[in-house]
Amino acid sequence: MTEETQPLAGTRVLDLSGRIGAYCGKILADLGADVINVEPPTGDRLRHVPPFRDGVRGPESSLLFAYYHHNKRGITVDWEREESRALLEELAATADVVLASPKGEGRHLVGFADDPPSLSWVAGHVLTCFLTPFGVTGPYREWRATPFTSFAMSGLMHPVGSTEGPPLAIPGQQFYDEAGLWAAFLVQTVLRSPPEIRSQVIDHSVHEVALFHKLGTEQYVLNGRIKTRETNFGPPPGGIWQCRDGRLDVGAHSAHHWDLFVDLMGRPEVLSDPIYRDRNMRVQLFDLLTEIIADLMSTRSARELVEAGQASGLPCALSQTPSQFVQEEQARTRGFFVRSTREGTGSFDMPGPPYVASPSLIAYRRSAPRQGEANDELYVNELGHSIQELQRWRSDGLI
Repeated sequence: MTEETQPLAGTRVLDLSGRIGAYCGKILADLGADVINVEPPTGDRLRHVPPFRDGVRGPESSLLFAYYHHNKRGITVDWEREESRALLEELAATADVVLASPKGEGRHLVGFADDPPSLSWVAGHVLTCFLTPFGVTGPYREWRATPFTSFAMSGLMHPVGSTEGPPLAIPGQQFYDEAGLWAAFLVQTVLRSPPEIRSQVIDHSVHEVALFHKLGTEQYVLNGRIKTRETNFGPPPGGIWQCRDGRLDVGAHSAHHWDLFVDLMGRPEVLSDPIYRDRNMRVQLFDLLTEIIADLMSTRSARELVEAGQASGLPCALSQTPSQFVQEEQARTRGFFVRSTREGTGSFDMPGPPYVASPSLIAYRRSAPRQGEANDELYVNELGHSIQELQRWRSDGLI
């Protein structure tokens, strides 16, 4: 698919959402939108987040930044300063969508008002999407957060981890990715709506997205249970087991699943007691069954068990490390990894689209921008300012 025929070709997005909205902007850019990543003159925070190419820290060497900002253009402006308001107004006038985190990462976006939520420099026909940890209204609206604290406050950390130790959290940026995915879905939906609907404001809270989407609502609806660390993974044989050549993840909860699992193990005498078919009994005998199954698993091949279990209908899979996933034939065969080359990070493989379409919906047009790379292109060539103005702004620290 060419750049001109992509789904969002002709759509311009002004992105001031920083780290919290990086994935939202990436989805829109990958689908053909002209996404302009607006950084402060000190640079986007993701430029300073590892991993770095060859372990060398620098504003152009972050592989994370290179991934999240692929296909985007990049400019700089100090959007905390009142002097930036006129520039932001000019930029927004050319946009269809503005993504913003008005108080993100300790910086306050000029022209933001929270009653009602709005940006004074955004024209009425432009869709505004605020991406924040807790929303732009309410008692937590001024709070700062990280993916870790958002994970904890949404309730998702509560059921994760051993009952003997502290709760556990998923690492890093990917918790913001889910919020970004939903924001991108909302933005595309509104863009396809009648003109009178497009000129609205979306208040997108990471806290609420996580609470709504992941807090085990389906378990409560189905059986009245609220997840705890005691009930999260279920009784054996559910869970992750160490085999002689890797780890096996089994999702088995019903009596039918128990029968399939016992068949998979070769119907050993030690698992023959009929009381084990009762899930509640397996909960009470958790420690005993865990010891028995762990001993049986230790001598078996994880891959062979997965192949046999899948063939029989038992929910099971390999539990892989990131490096094992990268080397897997499945992902490579489907073209999941794509090659990127840019100054600072050089050539490296990065994750491609999480889906396959025919013809492809994604065109890889450009690598992630160097800091301020498109300043001349946007401010001079498109908005009509002079090189002298840019030099003055640069000297003054405005861009």
